[in-house]
Amino acid sequence: MRSVIIKLMFGCSLLQFGCSDDGSGGDSQISNGPASQATSVSSTTVADTSTDATASGSTGQPTGSGATDSGATDSGATMTGGTTMMPVTSTDATTSTGPGTSDTVGTSTVGTSTGGPDTTMGVDASSSTGGANTSDTSTSGDDSTTTEGNTTEDVPCQVVNAILKPVVPNMMFVLDKSGSMVANPGGYWDHDANANTPKITRWNSLYTVVDLVVTKFNDKLNIGASLFPSKFANNDYDSDACKVNGNVEIPVAPKNKDEILAGIPGALDVTLKGGTPTSAGMLAAIAHLKTLPADVPRAVLLVTDGAANCTMGALPPPLFESYDNNVHTIVGNAWSKDMIPTYVVGIDTKNVVSPIMNDGNPDSTNTYAKLNELAVQGGKPKNDPAEKFYNATNQNELATALDAIVADALSCVIPLSEEPAKPELTKVKILGVEIKHVMDCAKENGWVFTNPNGPYDAIELCGTACTSLKQQGKAEVNFFCVPN
Repeated sequence: MRSVIIKLMFGCSLLQFGCSDDGSGGDSQISNGPASQATSVSSTTVADTSTDATASGSTGQPTGSGATDSGATDSGATMTGGTTMMPVTSTDATTSTGPGTSDTVGTSTVGTSTGGPDTTMGVDASSSTGGANTSDTSTSGDDSTTTEGNTTEDVPCQVVNAILKPVVPNMMFVLDKSGSMVANPGGYWDHDANANTPKITRWNSLYTVVDLVVTKFNDKLNIGASLFPSKFANNDYDSDACKVNGNVEIPVAPKNKDEILAGIPGALDVTLKGGTPTSAGMLAAIAHLKTLPADVPRAVLLVTDGAANCTMGALPPPLFESYDNNVHTIVGNAWSKDMIPTYVVGIDTKNVVSPIMNDGNPDSTNTYAKLNELAVQGGKPKNDPAEKFYNATNQNELATALDAIVADALSCVIPLSEEPAKPELTKVKILGVEIKHVMDCAKENGWVFTNPNGPYDAIELCGTACTSLKQQGKAEVNFFCVPN
């Protein structure tokens, strides 16, 4: 009786991986009994094909049309006459044939062997060509063993160190640059909650916070920016105060920090002018996002210091003194129809009703209540029973709000370039800590396949695991393929 013990390192389409019988990624030994068969593997997982290999003892002569070798049965070899094609790279392969013959191959790369039988080419290899009493020192792996007698067992191949990143979302910053952001005194605020320091403009604080956010998330988020009104708006009591660019000022793009900071007014700019055409600003931003792939998360971050006016088609005074309810329809449709959420941030918004007067602010309007309503319609309200939008009363709160919003907008979906043949063996780790597979992503901490019934082309991390992924920006995904 013969037994063949082979330890192989297979190649995979993504990364180098090892073989094991339990998905642990350890080394394997395969012991073949008299009726053993080599495993045939597709080229995308393991480039190893062997057909009905037999050994002829010590004669060293080929038998039949399969691969026959005295001293070695070549896994992955197809022999025709005197030519052996062997597309296999192996590490620590030990071959034993019969009681008195063993061959040890250290690290060998086997290409094409041409000539008579029993001819091999390799590096650091010791081989036997005939002779029943030829032997070398035998070594083999010891991590895991699959024994094959009269049956063949599938050996799963583990992808090792598959470090994958989540999909990068697309976000538009829609920023209020109306005259009230710099007007004196109303446009200046206690930015640091310290009465002993000079006040600065709200726009100064917004620019500074945007700088911090786009710097921090420059490689994790594709960002663009839209201004309302545009830089060409004026402070006249007419429609020129409501101008908005039909195309956004800075389109969404990867690593867009420098373009955004250069494309919006500087921190010390006190020449900002215009009304609050929130609807037109949102329309431009959403129209741009809708040109981007719908299978990549999209979102809007709206920052404003006042109530929406500048209703399209209206004339003064209603143009400025009436609240523009169209913004609620625009934001609500973006969420309900296009799955584009809007995060709403207010700058020092007071929970009061405005007076009736021609001051450029909508009459009889509670801006606080309107922004609360808008945040709910946008699909991303703050988790607060009383305050659904993010109301910043100073620069520190504004920075905290934008940081939390952008972190929330980051995706926890990790696409897989190939579907695992054995999805139930998939393992996910962050910083070496294994994340458990769960059934309900909305209620549990762990990970799920985004399509639980297939195709298994993406996974999503849930709860605290999602938070960890956003902090680290990557996860180790070990998934398995089985030779066929």
